[in-house]
Amino acid sequence: MLSNELTKSQQAFAEANHGLIFKFISEKALPTDDYYDVVVFGYLRAVRQYFKREDLRRRYAFDSIAYSNMADDLYSHHRRQSRNTLASMTVSYESIGKESGCIPEAVSGDEYMLEKLEAKLLWERLSRLLTHEQVRTLRLRADGYTDREIAARRKSQISDVESIFEEIQSAALGLCLA
Repeated sequence: MLSNELTKSQQAFAEANHGLIFKFISEKALPTDDYYDVVVFGYLRAVRQYFKREDLRRRYAFDSIAYSNMADDLYSHHRRQSRNTLASMTVSYESIGKESGCIPEAVSGDEYMLEKLEAKLLWERLSRLLTHEQVRTLRLRADGYTDREIAARRKSQISDVESIFEEIQSAALGLCLA
């Protein structure tokens, strides 16, 4: 079992309390179609925490833990949206090449959904190749942190962060060209 997968009892618990996601989205007056994918991972993280940490179960109701995790993910989403897009690492279609098979050719239909699916699949494939530290650093970048902020959080030099992103970029390019 992968560390991100839920056990059978966690799955049953998550399903039984799934309505909390919709309640949270509704209380925040957000469109469900746009924000379900933003908060669902916080919800699932809350389920794992609730089962893993007895001290949390004794001190807090599950909905409090779930709301806190979903609010964190919502905040991170808004932070990413408001950050300067230049802070993100980008790879152009031209630099990869259409024949690489990494980026699908344009098709009719909802291009946004296709891009989300491609990004999710690429992330899953890439995260299997990266070290835990590289994944953690990449998540900070995805949350909108600059190299300087990431270095401060990691208590390291900016050059170390830049090296990590070079390694990640090499792994991503190798994945796309494979």
